[in-house]
Amino acid sequence: MKFRNVKAASGFTLIEILVVIAILATLAAGAWTAKGWIDNKQLVTTAESHIGLLTQAMNAYRADNGDILPHGKGDAVSANVLYSALYCDEDNDGNPDKDENGVTRMPYCEQLIIIENTKAKEREEGIPCIKVKITGKTAKGTRLKGKRYAIIDPWNSPYRYRLGCEVADEDGKTGMGINPDFDIFSLGADGKGDGLTKDGENEDNISNIQAW
Repeated sequence: MKFRNVKAASGFTLIEILVVIAILATLAAGAWTAKGWIDNKQLVTTAESHIGLLTQAMNAYRADNGDILPHGKGDAVSANVLYSALYCDEDNDGNPDKDENGVTRMPYCEQLIIIENTKAKEREEGIPCIKVKITGKTAKGTRLKGKRYAIIDPWNSPYRYRLGCEVADEDGKTGMGINPDFDIFSLGADGKGDGLTKDGENEDNISNIQAW
């Protein structure tokens, strides 16, 4: 009479199967994390490219306006200030304004495009401008409420603008920027903005994409 080796024929044990599942889950989680890091790195690179173009455009605006820059405090309202200045659209109708001779002005940043949907393919063709909800006061004390145009970063949040501490606006008022002239920045992937330390110093979130 021959006896079979029951243990050899029984296959994998439950513990062995659970160990394999745990290893596969760990590998999958690692791959997903790596993909997220790579994707976010690409978005950061895009934001840095955008800010470089917006910075050049703001310098051109400054040259055309007698070294005067618009006032922005880095808040939600400043997003509309940045758009209005660089797209030459003070009335926020989605079209560049006309000059004193009735000629339509050209946006200072050629890459700016008006879009309706941030998920649309047209977003890939330039730096998108879209209507977003903006609430707050302008430098002149005018309260903004409702949707106005803003320039959108890769995370679908408005780029922010802040006047520097060594440059005055048309009313002679200086800003609180880190740069002496102006700051243009994104709130980054986490959407967290600037804070102030107990000493009143700027404490910028490390994930912000900045022009300083």
